[in-house]
Amino acid sequence: MKILQINKNFSVQGGSDTVFFETINGLRQRGHTVAEFSLRRPGNMPSAYEKYFVSPVSLRATSFVERWRATRRMFSSSEVVANLTQLVKDIRPDVAHIHNAYRELSASTFLTLKNLGVPTALTVHDMFPLVPNHNFLLGETMAEKKLGNSLLNCVRYRCVNNSFSASVVGALEARYYRSHGIWQAINHFICPSEFMKNKLLEYGFPSEKLSVVLNPCELPKNISPPGNKIVFLGRLHVEKGIRVFMRAIKDLREYQVVVAGDGPEAPWVDKFISKNNLTHVERRGWVDERSREKLLAEARVVVSPSIFYDLCSLTILEALAHGRLVVASDRGGNPELVQNGKTGFLARPEDPRDLARAIQEAMEAPQGQVDYIVATGRELVRKNHNLAQYLAKIEAVYKEVKKIRAR
Repeated sequence: MKILQINKNFSVQGGSDTVFFETINGLRQRGHTVAEFSLRRPGNMPSAYEKYFVSPVSLRATSFVERWRATRRMFSSSEVVANLTQLVKDIRPDVAHIHNAYRELSASTFLTLKNLGVPTALTVHDMFPLVPNHNFLLGETMAEKKLGNSLLNCVRYRCVNNSFSASVVGALEARYYRSHGIWQAINHFICPSEFMKNKLLEYGFPSEKLSVVLNPCELPKNISPPGNKIVFLGRLHVEKGIRVFMRAIKDLREYQVVVAGDGPEAPWVDKFISKNNLTHVERRGWVDERSREKLLAEARVVVSPSIFYDLCSLTILEALAHGRLVVASDRGGNPELVQNGKTGFLARPEDPRDLARAIQEAMEAPQGQVDYIVATGRELVRKNHNLAQYLAKIEAVYKEVKKIRAR
């Protein structure tokens, strides 16, 4: 089968990018022809299809002209239309699989595939089909009931970066997708969790277009003995719960803590550590794949305190696979991975005190309980998240979507 894979990043910046590359590599190993469409950026992985990639844009650019160009790109791009059209004509894909294409790759990506008659599947890595700010958060609070499906409420409550102008643009972008029938044109939605599928159903997406395909995770054959540290590993962003985590570990001074990662909240984290004299907390920057293995070896407990709807956290899966205890917020898809007392420990979201309670419970768990949780967690990863199973389900979606062209 000829498959077109589309993602705005062509390097690993987050979990959706990891899934994107594992999908490409796995499909090629199974004999499929895979082409890629993305942005041209420094640090990209090599691609035989790089000549079709489009120029990058940034809403954070200092130049007004560049910011205006990035805003226009969200809705329409002649470059995206031209390059993607040429790529489709050259390779003639049976199906296109979109991962994360919003904004930088433009609504033009979706409309071009629709106009060219390419059957399309979309992995729903975040909440953008439902809400302009992608996460239903207002500040550090889950506000789905307040925002709902109303674009007006997004503007009213400044749901995008607490900015009126950014919220207007976000609402207009969401309106553009809806008014141009982009969601209706997607032939199939790939949901990384039952939670995501149920959320789409709740908002009126047709059940026959939805499939649950859980994110894959490799299970190491051998795992090291647990370390003695509490580890936060991920992007330092409000939605990831980093502020909740820092407030939770402020008084857990009897334990060693590592905060590993980078992101917009890094200055806040560093200031919080200094202000509260948190000598038990070690800061580390961006962690590459080799360093992740080393860091996980140091960990006894890995904490995933997300306050947004995490769908199928690769950080949680990786920690479970490596035999580490996981403490996670009881929100989104997390309870499908972390079953309290069975595969890990759950805490109330947005609650530093309860998070501290769960972390301490994990750190002080007796060895018999630890052994049980580690074994059960690894079995969950082996049974539900192996790569072969993921690829087989993805292929089944492609076959179903491909039938649309034959009709």
